[in-house]
Amino acid sequence: MQDIPFVLSANLHGGELVVTYPFDCTRDWAPQEDTPTADDAFFRWLAAVYASTNLVMANPDRRICHYEDFQSHNNIINGGAWHTVPGSMNDFSYLHTNCFEVTVELSCDKFPHASELPIEWENNKESLLVYMEQVHRGIKGVVRDKLTKQGIADAIIKVEDHNHDIRSGQPVVVVSSPMAHTTPSSRPSSRPSSRPSSRPSSTPSSTPSSTPSSTLA
Repeated sequence: MQDIPFVLSANLHGGELVVTYPFDCTRDWAPQEDTPTADDAFFRWLAAVYASTNLVMANPDRRICHYEDFQSHNNIINGGAWHTVPGSMNDFSYLHTNCFEVTVELSCDKFPHASELPIEWENNKESLLVYMEQVHRGIKGVVRDKLTKQGIADAIIKVEDHNHDIRSGQPVVVVSSPMAHTTPSSRPSSRPSSRPSSRPSSTPSSTPSSTPSSTLA
């Protein structure tokens, strides 16, 4: 993940019918505690996109898998609010890469028989496709030196009033839900620059920004 700059991911489990999102590990090691990220609204969006298009999760008449009825949560839940999981892939992806990742509990059966896989595919096919389409939301661009036009590695990309930065490497993609952004960028020995951007909810946008030292375009 350090070499290939993924920005959206999901890991698939079995044994429940719910989509969980970071943080999975509670801050004080409590067994259960809602532990949101700075991108909680967008993670809830991603989880809801999957859950609302999953044929089984979206069925109001479905049975619960075990003892928890996740339908009361619209079939999504913060990982820490369900049960704390230290060192999860979701948390690692969010904290150490530019990738947003959720966990999808696909089925009540943790180990479905091979004969059931075509049914599982039909239940999840649309969800997987719609989820992947969310990668087109957000701000896309490349941080370049204004004079040389060369890409700048390790530039820090910030969103105003948002406590989670990303770093440039290859093309920058800031995936997010519909909203307006101000996106400053900076690197060592250069002055920060910022450029507001706003966009409709269904289309991606590129956000150019220029200063005497660098651009995000």
